[in-house]
Amino acid sequence: MKKAILVAVCFMMASAALVNDTLAMDLSKAVNEVFANLSEWLENGMPEIGGEKVDVALVSSDSHQMLYPGGAATRTSAVKNQGSESVYFRLAYAVQYDSETWDKLQISFDADADSFRQTDWKEIDINGTPYRMKVFTYTKALEPNAQAPDVTVRIAMDASITSRQLGRYQSEFLKIQALAIETKAFAEATDNAQEALEMALPLDTMNPF
Repeated sequence: MKKAILVAVCFMMASAALVNDTLAMDLSKAVNEVFANLSEWLENGMPEIGGEKVDVALVSSDSHQMLYPGGAATRTSAVKNQGSESVYFRLAYAVQYDSETWDKLQISFDADADSFRQTDWKEIDINGTPYRMKVFTYTKALEPNAQAPDVTVRIAMDASITSRQLGRYQSEFLKIQALAIETKAFAEATDNAQEALEMALPLDTMNPF
């Protein structure tokens, strides 16, 4: 592998918001796009970073949905490659963790098993707040102008959750990020998406939020 690997990451975040006096969560908040360099958060020993940024977009459903005790909401997202090079990518979901109410949330994902490999929940910390993260690794290269299959998350909230318990959730209850790397940067090492992503975005240390 080349000593200097041209890698960049595109962070996209979609979050839920607590709204008005009902404390319902709005899962239709517009997606924010934030570009960041891998060197800002990866551990020592990772490749030197340089080159152009990967141009991918996180396309999410924008219908207005509310999540409240006894209700459910869904969000469907897909990664689109808007750049001129093929990419490998991971799609990460983080849900705020509250020990008292976690078991009262039913969280399910609908993703094509042939296209994605998903992890178990992992405990992470985001700015001092506990979250649980699940990561979906796309098993193929995403070619320019192509869009990957959708991933849908559905969150249902038990009717027994009280207003006091609901009030502990922050505005960014749900976070979604897409992390992409150029396939050609890893061509000398591997043509396997999971292997390449594990080199650049290792799951054991990964917390991109």
